[in-house]
Parts: sequence; structure tokens; C-alpha cells
Amino acid sequence: MSDLMNGFIDYYAALLQPSLEMVDFLSREIGNISTAHVLDAACGGGELAHLLAVNGAVVTAVESEQAMLAKAIAFSNRDRVPRALQFEAAPLLHLPGSNGSYHVILCLNNASAVLQDEAEYSDFFQQAAKLLTKGGRLVMQLFNYDLLAASKEQDLPDLANTEVGIRLKRHLELQPEGDLCLTTRLSLLRIDAKELSYQQIILYPIRRLQMQKMLNEAGFSVIDFYGGMDASSWQENSPSTILIAIRG
Repeated sequence: MSDLMNGFIDYYAALLQPSLEMVDFLSREIGNISTAHVLDAACGGGELAHLLAVNGAVVTAVESEQAMLAKAIAFSNRDRVPRALQFEAAPLLHLPGSNGSYHVILCLNNASAVLQDEAEYSDFFQQAAKLLTKGGRLVMQLFNYDLLAASKEQDLPDLANTEVGIRLKRHLELQPEGDLCLTTRLSLLRIDAKELSYQQIILYPIRRLQMQKMLNEAGFSVIDFYGGMDASSWQENSPSTILIAIRG
């Protein structure tokens, strides 16, 4: 991978720092996971995986982007690496583990955006159900596509890191076939606003009722949807979609 891409990965990871809100949300809605085996699917920079392991969980952290995985390992090596933290390279549809390996599977920060259609989401839910123990939890955080697909185009809130001095601008535009085109512009937080990266990716706008149906079919017995990390009830105009599904 080129130095330019490695640099972008460094910037991108700085924008997705795990928030204490997410840790609090998991503690409130799942309970004490300090003794659980957690699979952090698409772990990004590895900060959340490291934090969970430091607090006693056994964590398998997975990332498909090699540069991001290297950054996650490097981050963990700065501190005492918990013996219970393991990193692996794997895509979202080929997660490691055997049947019943995990108590909790996390897929946060809209990492499921790599899934391109309903069939791939269904495959992911089926895979998660097999990897979880009975009563295990799947936790996902993604865009509220019900809201986004209702508008032909819109700007999403900027992501910024003032310490690093970068900003990510995001624009969504509905395509004729029903998918969403996400345009991102990464720039410096300076008057000249030098652009560091420009990307366009196509997102499949999966709806809440679609996910609920597929999760039920995959074997999840209880599914709760939230509108944010404050555990507010999900609404069509909620800023995001967070779900917790319990394997039956």
C-alpha cells in the first residue's frame, strides 16, 4: 500500500475515535462484558478493542484494511498489550471463529457499509448468528437509511479532529437505481483548507424493517432499535440506527 494511502488511514482513524458514549451504551444495554468473548468486526484503529480488553474482556479484533490493522496493532503496542486481545485480518463476510465462539459481536461506525445488497446483509446476519452463543448479542451502529433515502441529496454532519487538524465533509446523493452515493472530502482545518483526499462510494440503503426481517430469519429472537447512544427510541428521523439483536 502506498505512503499516501497509509497517510489517509492515519487521518481516517483519527476521526473515528471511540467515544465514551459507546462504552456507556454497551454497559447499560448489554451489562458487564468484562468476562465476555467479544468480536470487534471492522475494529478500525483498535482503540475500543484495546479498551475492552484492558477492562477484562477477551477480544478478537478484525479489520480487512491492512494499513488500518497495522495502525490498530501499533496503537495497542504503545501500552501493555492485554494477553486477551488478538488482531486478525478478515473481511466482514468471512469472520473468524467456530459456531458459538462469541458472546458479543460489534459492528460499529457504519462498518456494514461495505455490504453491497440485501443478500450480503442476510449472509452477514446468518454468519453472526452462527458465531454467537445462545443469548449472545449482535450490536450494530449504522446510518439511518430510512431517513437518508427519503431525500434526493443532503450533507451529513462534518467529522473533525481539532488536535490533528482535519475535517471530513460528507455528501449523499440518491442514485436512480435507489442506492446512495457518498462523497467524502478530507481537508485540513486551516484557512487554505488543503484537500487531502476525495472519494466516492456507493451505499446500499438498508431499511430498519428489512434488517428486522432478516435478523428474525437468521435466528435472532429479540431485536431492539435505538436512535442514538443515549438509548432513545428509534424514529424515522433519528440521526442514526443502533441495533442490539439477541440470538435465540
